[in-house]
Amino acid sequence: MNRKIVIPIVIVISLLFAASVFVGGVVVGTVLEKHRAELYAQSFPSIDKVAELLNIINHAYVEQVPTEKLIDGAVRGMIEALDDPFSHYMDRKHFDMFQEQTSGHFDGVGIELSQSKDKQLMVYMPIEGTPAYKAGIKAGDIIIKVNNKSTEKMGLDEAVKLIRGKRGTTVTLTIHREGVKEPLVFKLVREQIKIPNVFSKKIDDDIGYIRLHEFNEDTTNDIKSQVDKLKSQHVKGLILDLRNNPGGLLEEAVGLASLWIDSGPIVGIKSRSGNIESREALGGADTKTPLVVLVNKGSASASEIVSGALQDYGRAVVVGETTFGKASVQTVVNLEDGSAVLLTTDKYLTPKGRMIHKKGIKPDVVVKFDRKAAKDNQLDKATEIVRELISGKRKLSAAS
Repeated sequence: MNRKIVIPIVIVISLLFAASVFVGGVVVGTVLEKHRAELYAQSFPSIDKVAELLNIINHAYVEQVPTEKLIDGAVRGMIEALDDPFSHYMDRKHFDMFQEQTSGHFDGVGIELSQSKDKQLMVYMPIEGTPAYKAGIKAGDIIIKVNNKSTEKMGLDEAVKLIRGKRGTTVTLTIHREGVKEPLVFKLVREQIKIPNVFSKKIDDDIGYIRLHEFNEDTTNDIKSQVDKLKSQHVKGLILDLRNNPGGLLEEAVGLASLWIDSGPIVGIKSRSGNIESREALGGADTKTPLVVLVNKGSASASEIVSGALQDYGRAVVVGETTFGKASVQTVVNLEDGSAVLLTTDKYLTPKGRMIHKKGIKPDVVVKFDRKAAKDNQLDKATEIVRELISGKRKLSAAS
């Protein structure tokens, strides 16, 4: 049985896969070698057993079941048999959402949706700068119609499908707003919407703070833009917050670490044959500005690649709690029908060869988060350490 295997140009390192409007938590990387793709195309005699059972069910089962449903179930069963929490089968719908999440943008009007307690379609938040935000749509607004179609009993998936569309086209939303007697009608022109992923601010006028939610296609450029902006405001040190960052694109992890590591390997990718492929720093790094990286047990995969590399080279002080400990790489394999498999294909090592799977990255300065504190005690400690680096009171040192 010869099947066409399509190998994409992305590889993923993920903490988890969630089927929701936004899908998060993966690290995606490179194309598999050609000979590995050819191996995938080999036939297996035992596949006849699956075909035989499929034929029996189609002809003898007491009720008619769609063939596609049975095949999907067989594929899911094979992936579940791996007993690997990071390998997943994605049907077309969830694969589309996965691709959207890792791209970092979509075409629409910029509304994050939720459902109210009585199952009404509610605006959770308009994204700043988008058509919805500019038109005056507010958090808490209830969408009662989309293009004259009632949203009563409409699920989130259907609503998202109706509201999104090709940029330049229009969609009309009819909204009920608390305290306003008559419904409000908004005719919006769809645009490309960038999913908010990076937040930055200044702390006490001389320290820059950057928080990254996950690693998507725009991560390196977005972080560099924020770093440049903060430097133009004369900050003397930086804090990179990777807490609760579940991962994302492998290439973006390499790109981000390369902003501060000028040369040498950022990460080693180890295949099951034992071969190790090194991903090198891209050059042009800032090797001078004092840097602290914040992590916790929710920092995984790409977050651990970045924090592990910066720690190995002694380029930053890592502060917080031991990270999740996920050092496996997932490859996205496209299937013929538009679905895909997210398959664990490799493991990764830090530049010094550390295997952190199920161990995590132990911070240079361990600070347990105090939920009872009025302020963020981990951020306070990171700020204190940046000041010590700026003053020369503390020196950077590489991991041993």
